[in-house]
Amino acid sequence: MTHADVLIVGAGPVGLYAAFYVALRGLSVRLVESRPEVGGQLSALYPEKFIYDAPGFPRVRAHELVESLRRQLHPFSPALELGALAMSLELVTRGWQVTTWERTGERAYTAGAVILAAGIGALRPRVPDVAGVDLLGRVALEWPGAVVSPGDRVLVSGGVPQATRAALDLHDQGARVTLAHKRALFRGTPEQLTRLQQLREAGRLQVLAPSELLAFTPEGAELLFADARHALTLDGALYLNGYLPDLQSLQGWPLEWQGDYISSGAGQSTNLPGVFVAGDLSSSGGDLKLLAAGFAEAAVAANHAVHFVRPDLKVRPGHSSDKKLPTT
Repeated sequence: MTHADVLIVGAGPVGLYAAFYVALRGLSVRLVESRPEVGGQLSALYPEKFIYDAPGFPRVRAHELVESLRRQLHPFSPALELGALAMSLELVTRGWQVTTWERTGERAYTAGAVILAAGIGALRPRVPDVAGVDLLGRVALEWPGAVVSPGDRVLVSGGVPQATRAALDLHDQGARVTLAHKRALFRGTPEQLTRLQQLREAGRLQVLAPSELLAFTPEGAELLFADARHALTLDGALYLNGYLPDLQSLQGWPLEWQGDYISSGAGQSTNLPGVFVAGDLSSSGGDLKLLAAGFAEAAVAANHAVHFVRPDLKVRPGHSSDKKLPTT
């Protein structure tokens, strides 16, 4: 089934909340997300950091806020397309068609309305500037997503939060993991860092830090550690060194742009009927890139999208306290 009442581009916090509001009104919703997991910048850039201005939370770690949003939406069983980069938007008989690029090739999804919640753009992983990157056949740039088998010798290179999580998860899958980074410190939640230290001290997970990744080879990789060259024999590697935002796939769409923002009007509408925008991508917030503003725009965009698809449903959603909703 490739048709939904409302399609949302981006499954960051704003996209997840917009999807919840669409589902709350009883309509079907599909999210397309370029990364292999939901959460947008919160998951990719600072999952372990505390957020202090999320409504209702004195403080909450970014990954915990994402999990709360995911749980809020989960009972409605939305369609979720991960690893799907939105490439084009076209007016069709059933409303709008969004074509995505996925590992299996192009796929087309249709919807009565579209909400753009792509934040600062698709977060593309940095490509390693290391000699021989094409020699080792299995160098992945995203986590989650890399496939390993028990006993595989895997290098995880990087100091971003995903590197710590990947090293622990791969260890739990039975891989023999080496974690390397140019600095001695790694990022992660206190629980992850404690467990990493325990595994390191027990000799169950090798840590080479600070170290320099010199090159990939057909057999593995070479690193400079403790002033000596170390040759690692590997079955695969994960290179995790952050992300670069990219709006290029959206900027060819027939939308009105103001620099890196899409012009938004009443109800978070764009110049295209049935296409709405919310969050960091919307001109209504300008440089005020706040979660609170994004959540408000998500609710406005979602309820106007619902009304566009189903004119018999009012824009006003009513009080959620009067509804009987499925529980997580």
